[in-house]
Amino acid sequence: MLSACVVAPARAADAPDEQPVTMALALPGGEIEVQFTPDFSAVQRDAATVWVRRCADAVVQYFGRFPVPQVELLLQGRTGAGVHSGVTSGEPSLHVRVRLGRDTTSDQYRADWVLVHEMAHLALPRVPREQRWLHEGAATYIETVARARLGLLQPADVWRGWMRQMPQGQPRAGDQGLDRTPTWARTYWGGATFFLLADVKLRQRGTPARGLQHALQGVLAAGGDYRAVWDAPRIFAAADAALGQSTLSDMYSQMKDQPAPADLATLWRDLGVDGPTLRNDAPLAAVRRAILG
Repeated sequence: MLSACVVAPARAADAPDEQPVTMALALPGGEIEVQFTPDFSAVQRDAATVWVRRCADAVVQYFGRFPVPQVELLLQGRTGAGVHSGVTSGEPSLHVRVRLGRDTTSDQYRADWVLVHEMAHLALPRVPREQRWLHEGAATYIETVARARLGLLQPADVWRGWMRQMPQGQPRAGDQGLDRTPTWARTYWGGATFFLLADVKLRQRGTPARGLQHALQGVLAAGGDYRAVWDAPRIFAAADAALGQSTLSDMYSQMKDQPAPADLATLWRDLGVDGPTLRNDAPLAAVRRAILG
């Protein structure tokens, strides 16, 4: 539920306040303290609050609860429309900062991926700099899965988007593995490809119904959220233990310090996403359907 503390005198609903406005958003497992800069009107705050709740619901549905007990979300108003950028930090206190156009429309809010991406960061421990791909890759992958499961994206659009974008993360000449190649493409899309491959393999080796989502829920259950600092081997060991496998740890050993390109053409074919429509007669069609719920 929401509670608001408005420290400025009463004014018209479409007029901005003169002081910051704070709202507490309660969720299963945690609470978001939403802080609006003074330039938002009450109407604009209401629209943004619906968006925050929807993004939080997507994360709660994926992880089973909100990842941390309390986080501050600072929404910094900008002229115009659109969700411009976001950043998550553990210092000086756990917070997410998003630059947000005050005139963002409901359609733009619905299409946004930035806030789910930043909230997904909260569900993993902070990592050493050379393993930043783990955080960004996981958030890039999870943001899409979580939004699709909430009905914000269509499965066919998700797979077409991944087919278009994930090749950017493939190793190129001179690549030294995910830990040693800190380019933008390898960090975000190489990392996202790692987690898609992991999701598929976890479900192949176990059952289609249990994959990366359940492995990462195991990391959370072991105390691994953004308040902690772990390295990749510890994160993957906790994730593997949740499913009784060694899949993530094995993949990390293979990909951390050598190129290890993914055979994406075969993956797309086996999942049944390489044609104009999704194919339910493909070898891994059940895995594909399970990934997006």
